Amino acid sequence: MFPKKLWTYPLLFGIIGAFIGLVLRYAYTGSIIAFPFKNLLHAHSHVMLLGFIFNALLVLVWVNFVKIMDKVTYRYYVAMQVFMAIMIVAFVFQGYAFYSILFSTLHLIISYILLVRLWKRLEGNSAIILLVKFGIFFHFLSSLGPYALGPLMVFDMKESPWYRQAIFFYLHFQFYGVYFIWIIALMANKTKLIIAKKQVFVLVFGLILLYAHSLDYNFNHWLIKFFGGLGSTLVFAILLGFRTSFIKLNKDLRNIYYLIMIVALINIVGTFPYFADLVVDNRFVLIAWLHFLFLGLYVPFIWVFLEKRINLSVWILYAVSVFLSELFLIFPDLFSKWSSISIMDLLFLTYLGIFLSLSVIHLNYLFKSENGDMLSHE
Repeated sequence: MFPKKLWTYPLLFGIIGAFIGLVLRYAYTGSIIAFPFKNLLHAHSHVMLLGFIFNALLVLVWVNFVKIMDKVTYRYYVAMQVFMAIMIVAFVFQGYAFYSILFSTLHLIISYILLVRLWKRLEGNSAIILLVKFGIFFHFLSSLGPYALGPLMVFDMKESPWYRQAIFFYLHFQFYGVYFIWIIALMANKTKLIIAKKQVFVLVFGLILLYAHSLDYNFNHWLIKFFGGLGSTLVFAILLGFRTSFIKLNKDLRNIYYLIMIVALINIVGTFPYFADLVVDNRFVLIAWLHFLFLGLYVPFIWVFLEKRINLSVWILYAVSVFLSELFLIFPDLFSKWSSISIMDLLFLTYLGIFLSLSVIHLNYLFKSENGDMLSHE
């Protein structure tokens, strides 16, 4: 049983992040005047990315590959949550400024310490552990992106393509270098999958090449599309090779595997110029893709690994809300013609469904789960 004291933070941050996202959607309906949109957008992205998803996956990796969290590590873990909470408040009130940058930097430094301690304590199948270690390595690598923002601003390059690419570099190696790899490692560990180290290196190489899709936002060259296509194909091929083992898992985990394959397939489709241009030129399509990754894959994965029964009606509400939000984002003009309700109001209603279902699941776990203790007394 997972300890409630570790799960309290990511699950509460998940509710906070979802609520801020709901407020942002409400602001889009035009019902709020003089709204600090950018400030809340920064707060929403950081709390969902780091406070919820990163926190939850870190706990899952620790529980499954280390078993025991010593008291010193736990103190670092709590310190990271404190910095996360202060960071959210700072973003809400001042956006990117001194205090938000200070506490996001402190959060990053503590995450380094935690991941080094995790690296030293990993136990299990060597190939699967290698996957986890690559995830840790990519967390360090991804942070080069935020570190580059300061010098780019000093050299008056904020409007250059490299400023955006520094952000994309960070996001890519978090989304695919940390989260995606850790998900595969946890799935592999669950099914006792036998992975050759060569497969691990091919998968990692493919995920690195996927960064070429981010380069599409600022550069247009056939080599970029070639490397993006090669990376997408390698990732899909490796994951398809795991099919025999993954489909033997229970129904929920099997569905997660199918979602993983859909993500891999969409990356292949995104190699073709027409679809790549859709994401680059249409902000709604970009948001739909990011939300599919987070709400369609990462969040359900975390819930399934919580190993707590979720009421079918809540699953249905969540799945329908996510599915409709994706449709509204991808085909806004079509639904605007069919409905007298504005597309922004429709999106708000779907996000209300997401917020309600997420809150029910998280609060139900926090208030009803048994508080098993995995903290050692060393």
